[in-house]
Amino acid sequence: MSYIAVTLNHFRALQEWAISQQAEVRLDMKTFRVEVLRGAARCNLHPQFLNTVDGAISYSPLLGPATGGFVGWLPYRPIRWALSNDKLEFKNFLHRHGLLTPTIWPGMKDVDKDYVLKQPVGSFGQAVFGPYHADVDALSLPEHRLGVRERAFAEQFIAGRNVKAWFWGGEPFHLHLQPYPTIRGDGASRIDALIARRMERMDGVVPDTADKPWIVSSLAFQGWTLSDILPIDAEVWIDYRYGRRYASDPIQTHPDNMQHLLTEHGREQVRQAGRHLHNELVKSHGVPVLFALDGVLDANDRIWWLEANSNPILPPTGYPLILATLFETDEIPKSGELRPASAAVGTV
Repeated sequence: MSYIAVTLNHFRALQEWAISQQAEVRLDMKTFRVEVLRGAARCNLHPQFLNTVDGAISYSPLLGPATGGFVGWLPYRPIRWALSNDKLEFKNFLHRHGLLTPTIWPGMKDVDKDYVLKQPVGSFGQAVFGPYHADVDALSLPEHRLGVRERAFAEQFIAGRNVKAWFWGGEPFHLHLQPYPTIRGDGASRIDALIARRMERMDGVVPDTADKPWIVSSLAFQGWTLSDILPIDAEVWIDYRYGRRYASDPIQTHPDNMQHLLTEHGREQVRQAGRHLHNELVKSHGVPVLFALDGVLDANDRIWWLEANSNPILPPTGYPLILATLFETDEIPKSGELRPASAAVGTV
C-alpha cells in the first residue's frame, strides 16, 4: 500500500511534529477532528475519508459504511474551485500562462493525433476513456453512453510516466512518478493469464471490475486482445492512469517522495506550474491551500499537465509544512510567494 494511503503514517507525522514543537494534539473520536495546540495558538484539522459506492470513488468528511480509506487532515473543510472542477477551464489557464498541456479537440472535430476521450468533470480516472488512434471514431463505439457522447472532448494522448505533484502554498513537497503497469510475454501464455498472474489471482482470471474496460482499450491501442498469446519478452502496458498498479504492494512506512527522480528541468516545470496556480488561488482564498497536479512526463523530459485536484489526499510529508504555516514557525518553506496563513489559526 502506498505510503500516502497508510493511515498510521498520518498519525506518525502528526506525532513527530508535536514532539519536535512541544505541541499538544487531541483527537476527537466522534468526529475524528484533530485539535492542535502550541503555546497560546490552536487550530482544528478536519478529516477526509475515501468512500466507494457501486465502484464510484468519492471523498467525505464523515466516517460511514462506505468508507474504505483515510486521506488526511486539513485546516479547512473540502473546498472547490473552478480550475479543478472543469478540465477545459484548467487547460485554458495553462495556455494563458505558457504551460504545456495536450492538444484538445472540442466536439471531436479534426482529430489528427492519438487521443483519449474525456468529460469536463470527473476524478479518480473515471472520466477518461481510451486511448484511441486518430482514425478511430470513439463516439461511435457502443460502450459510450449518450451522456458521454454529449459532453465529451478529445485530448491528445501523451505516452510516458504519470506525474502527480502535491503543493502547499505553491511549493511542491511530494511527487509520484509512475511508469505504466506492464506485462511481459513468455511465448505460451495468453495475455489475460499474464495479467491475472501479475494481479496474483489464483484462478488465473482477469476479474470483471471497473478497471477492465481500460485494460481492454489499452491492449487494443497496442494491437492486442486478452486472448492473444504474447511473444517471448514482448512487453505491453495494460493501463495508463495514475495509481493503477495491478499488483499487491507491501505497506510502506517510509516516504515515497520521488522528486529526486526528476531532472532539474523537470523540477523547474513542477515549480513553475505550482507558482502560477498558487498565485491564482490566493486571489480568492487569501491563504495557502493544498492542491495537486496530474501530468505526464514524456521521453523528452517535458511535463504535459492534465488536470488539477482541489481536495487531494494529503501525503503525510505535508503536515510539517501546513502546521509551520498555521503556527508561523521557522519550518515554513522558503518562497517569496508563500504567505503565513494567520487567518486560518483558531477554531474553524
